[in-house]
Amino acid sequence: MRSLLIIGFALSMGITNAQDQNITTQAFSLAEAQAFAIKNNEQLKQAALDIKISEAKVKETTAIGLPQLSGEAGMNYFIDIPTQVAPPFDLGIPGIPAPDPNELQEFQFGLPYSATAGITASQLLFDGSYFVGLKASKAYLNYAQLTKENTEIEVKNQISQTYFAVLSLDKTLESLKANKLTVDQSTEETKALYEVGFAEKQDADQVRLAQANLQYQIDMIQRQRASVMNALKFQIGVSSDQEITLTETFEGLLGTIEESAVLDQAFSIQNHIDYRTVNQGIELSELSLSAERTKNYPQLAAFFNHSQNGFSQDFSELFSNTYYPTTVAGLQLNVPIFSSGMRHYKTKQAKYELEKTQSQKRQVEQNLNMQAKTAQDDYASALQNMEVAKENLELAESIKKTTNTKYQQGVVSSLDYAQSESQYLQTLSTYINTAQNLFNAKLSLDKALGNN
Repeated sequence: MRSLLIIGFALSMGITNAQDQNITTQAFSLAEAQAFAIKNNEQLKQAALDIKISEAKVKETTAIGLPQLSGEAGMNYFIDIPTQVAPPFDLGIPGIPAPDPNELQEFQFGLPYSATAGITASQLLFDGSYFVGLKASKAYLNYAQLTKENTEIEVKNQISQTYFAVLSLDKTLESLKANKLTVDQSTEETKALYEVGFAEKQDADQVRLAQANLQYQIDMIQRQRASVMNALKFQIGVSSDQEITLTETFEGLLGTIEESAVLDQAFSIQNHIDYRTVNQGIELSELSLSAERTKNYPQLAAFFNHSQNGFSQDFSELFSNTYYPTTVAGLQLNVPIFSSGMRHYKTKQAKYELEKTQSQKRQVEQNLNMQAKTAQDDYASALQNMEVAKENLELAESIKKTTNTKYQQGVVSSLDYAQSESQYLQTLSTYINTAQNLFNAKLSLDKALGNN
C-alpha cells in the first residue's frame, strides 16, 4: 500500500509538472508575437495611457465652459470684536451727556459668534481662449493617437528584426550541428588510422582542430541565441523566466520577403506616419498662435451667489438663531487694455513657432522622399546579394562534400579538408548575414513607403 501511494504521488507530481510546463510555454508566430506585444509591451502601454490622458484632458477643457457650482461654509469667533472710531457727535438722546469734543468716540458692532453658508453658481458666456483650448485639446488627442501608432510601428519592426535574428541563429546551429556529425565521424576515423599507423599525427591533429573550432562555434551561437531570445521576450512583454517557442522557420519567413514587386510601388507621402504627425504639429502651432491672439479679447461670465448668515452672543445659540439671507446675481466683464507689450511678444513667439514647424514639415517631406528612394535601392541591392550568397553557399557545401569524400579516400590532405570546412563555415556566416540584411532592408522599405 505504501509503495502504491508513493507511485501515485509521483505520477500526480509528473502530471502537475507537465501541466505547469504547458502553462508556462507559449508558441508565437511573428504575427502572434506582434499582436501579443500590442497588449503587453510596456512602451505601448504607456502610449495607450497617453491617449487616455488626452481624452480626459478634452473632457476637462469641455467642462470649463459648462456651469460651475461650489458651496462654502464658515464660522467665526471674535475674541475681540472689531472697534470703529469716529469723531465725537451728540446723539441728542435725553439722559445721555454730550461727548467731549476733544476725544474720539469708539463703537463696537457685531456679536462674538457668526456663521455663514452659501452657494455660488457661474457660467462662462464668452471667452475666445476657451474655444481655442477646446480645439487644442482635441488636437493633442489626435497627436497622442499618432504617437501610439508610430510606437506600434517601431515595436513591430524591432520584434521582426529580433524574431528573425533568433531564426537565423537557429539556422546556423542546425547547419553547424549537421556539419559536426560529419566532422566527428572523420575525426574518429582519422584517429583510428593514426593509431594503426596509416595516418600522420598532423592529419589527426588537423581534423581534431576543425572539430574543436566547430564545437566552439556551436557554443558561441547557443549563448548568442539565449541573449537574443531574452531581448525578444522583453520586446513582446513576456517574463524572462517564461519559455517561448517560435513557430516560423528561417526559410519560410525569408521566402515572404524575396520578391521585388514592392520596388515598383509608388510612394504616397500623405499616408506616411511621419508626415501625418508633422501636419498635426502644424495644427497645434496654429492653435497656439490663435490662443495668444484671443488673449486680447474680452471675457464675459455670469454668476449667482446665495448665502445665509447667523450671529449670536452665545455659541450654544448660534445655530438656533435667525439666519439672514444674502443673494446676488450679476455679470462680470474682463477687458484687456494694456500689458506693456507682453501679449504682443507672446503672439510673436507663437508665430515664430508656427514658421519653425512649417519649415520642419518641408524638411520631413524631403527626408521621406529621399528615404523611400534609398530604401528601394538598398532592397534591390540586398536581393542581388542574396542570390549571390545562395549560390556561394551551394558551391561551398558541394566543395565540402567533395573534399570530405576525397579525404575519406585518401586523395586530399587533412589541410585541404580543414580548409574546406573553414570555407564552408565562412560562407554560411556570410549567407546568414546577407539574409538578415535582406530582411532588415525589406522592413526599412516598408517603413519608408508607409506600408506598416
